[in-house]
Amino acid sequence: MGTCYLPGISVEGFQFAMLIAFVLTVVNIFIKPLLKLIAFPINLLSFGLFNLVINFGILYGVSYLIPQYHIADILSGFIASVVIAVAYVLLKNV
Repeated sequence: MGTCYLPGISVEGFQFAMLIAFVLTVVNIFIKPLLKLIAFPINLLSFGLFNLVINFGILYGVSYLIPQYHIADILSGFIASVVIAVAYVLLKNV
């Protein structure tokens, strides 16, 4: 949950950070593949950049579900989704 240290993103404690990590994991396992399947044509036309929008939406959805996880503005959420995408690419190639 390295995105908690970005400016504009706040978490109220370690317990909530673990809860957010768990919820993000569950959402990424069960819901994200369905979103990617539905958005496949858009993702194909944008050369995969629509994945950033999907990550962005998932982050905002989790911040809506857990009020202790706060994303201050759209730019902070977008930077967090870029960090998540870069981390995924780096960890996938290891």
